[in-house]
Amino acid sequence: MILRVWDEDLRRELAMKVVLGESGQATAGEVTPKVLGRFLEEAQVTGQLDHPGIVPVHELGLDQRGAVFFTMRLVKGRDLKEIFDLVAGHGSDKGGEEWTVTRVLWVLLKVCEAMAYAHSKGVIHRDLKPANVMVGRFGEVYVMDWGLARVLGQPDRHDLRLRREDTSLTMVQSDRRADVSHSADSVLFTMDGDVVGTPAYMAPEQARGQIDRLGPRSDVYSLGAMLYHLLTGTMPFVTADARVSQHMVLRWALEGPPRPVHSLKPDVPEELVAICDKAMAREPEQRYADMGALAEDLRAYLENRVVKAYRRGARCRRPARAARRPGAGRATRPSSPARARPGRGRAPPRRCRPGRGCGASTS
Repeated sequence: MILRVWDEDLRRELAMKVVLGESGQATAGEVTPKVLGRFLEEAQVTGQLDHPGIVPVHELGLDQRGAVFFTMRLVKGRDLKEIFDLVAGHGSDKGGEEWTVTRVLWVLLKVCEAMAYAHSKGVIHRDLKPANVMVGRFGEVYVMDWGLARVLGQPDRHDLRLRREDTSLTMVQSDRRADVSHSADSVLFTMDGDVVGTPAYMAPEQARGQIDRLGPRSDVYSLGAMLYHLLTGTMPFVTADARVSQHMVLRWALEGPPRPVHSLKPDVPEELVAICDKAMAREPEQRYADMGALAEDLRAYLENRVVKAYRRGARCRRPARAARRPGAGRATRPSSPARARPGRGRAPPRRCRPGRGCGASTS
């Protein structure tokens, strides 16, 4: 449970997370040692990840009832899911703030940088999704909710295998009044009883229950799935305006990759499709080696440099296009070194190096 509290000493608002017992009460006698141990681990892991993209923990303690809590910065803003909806709606929010694909790509780049730092400390998140990324009113980007995180090399306190239920349901409902238990908002549970909001961003090895294979590249897949959502306007494996149970989404995620990006949005630049495809490769060994490599390709795209995943992939069989499509939000932010030239609405073409061609590489 997360509460908004007031810090009398420093005169500021904070967020307080309190551990709950099995009955939902925050009393000392209700909390099992296993639950308490996982809660303390979350506080310690989050507190030790000292990065601008990770919410700082201020205090760990006991309240007057004996319940364990920790406090952290209260982030005022919106989560990335809401921002994705704004982009898909081709507009601004009620306050007139405009969101484009390019602007959100800079947000995803910050997420990559925060996760690259966490991975360098041996911590994997294991629950990356738009709802766990907060964007503040002044450009702050935070990766939230490290409750399922794991420190590599340490005993895993979580059993992230999913509880299997009937996945024989094949009917997809478009009626928005469909029962919530058969909607895309229904939830899955781990064997420990933790809620998994959606398997749409879950790496295949996690969906299969191969917990021993989870690592930094599993987070890379989740970031790629978030990029897929941004580019197509819908979550992987879920058709826009359709209602289907999360157990069916899990079934589809186990059967194979989602629909190709270009089958949903033909005008998406091929470099971004290449980045998305590489990050979401079914096998971990085929993805980016780490989050830093994914960040470098995103940065290269935003700065109009060569995207390695595109240059080395099967798509790069001809010279680069004379320009990227303007409909994909290619205008860069003012501080970017890739600022468009006055009077020029298109980015300059990228040329292959003399003598090297642009054929598919085997590297």
